[in-house]
Amino acid sequence: MLIAKGAEAELYLVEWFGLRAVVKWRKPKSYRDPQLDYQIRRRRTVTEVRNMYICHSLGIDVPAVYFFDPQNAVIYMEYIEGETLRELINRGQHHHLQQVGALVGKMHKSGLIHGDLAPTNVIHRGGRLYFIDFGLGDVKRGWSRRTAVMFARDVNVLLRTLDMYGDKSEALRELFWVGYREEMPMWRQVELEVARIRASGRYADRGGPGGI
Repeated sequence: MLIAKGAEAELYLVEWFGLRAVVKWRKPKSYRDPQLDYQIRRRRTVTEVRNMYICHSLGIDVPAVYFFDPQNAVIYMEYIEGETLRELINRGQHHHLQQVGALVGKMHKSGLIHGDLAPTNVIHRGGRLYFIDFGLGDVKRGWSRRTAVMFARDVNVLLRTLDMYGDKSEALRELFWVGYREEMPMWRQVELEVARIRASGRYADRGGPGGI
């Protein structure tokens, strides 16, 4: 059953050896050169699985990967059923933002960029927060101004969404930063770059929020 369709991929809910699973399929794009299209879809599939493995190794919850096929750009993964971070915020469960900040800080400390920190890509299940949709992510080794900018763009995807909560926005953003500062040693540089991005009015997040 098709459960979501985006520019990047389609998601199907299926049964996988008795388990409820999600199949993520990056469909071929007819407007691209076939060989280039194959390389892009293959790379993003491998990248997503790699990034999920890194998160898991850090103790951050992600769907279990049951099977993946880079050649056909397919991933079979655990179906995470629960409320999204957006739904939690909308019903007043704001405290989760501090935990999200800490988990994102842990990712960044390891060099991992999520790539699309939209609130719909964080799911609450059984008292735990799961991160999904790592296909636009990246890994940066070492520290530089460019790395700080990449982390800032990652964070700003979430902050842009929090901007929509009017007079609550500042408090919601601060909850995120409180958690982030707990885990990310270079948080001052990242906050500085976020401030520069927001002041410039050029919210150059990679791929934009809400992708699949």
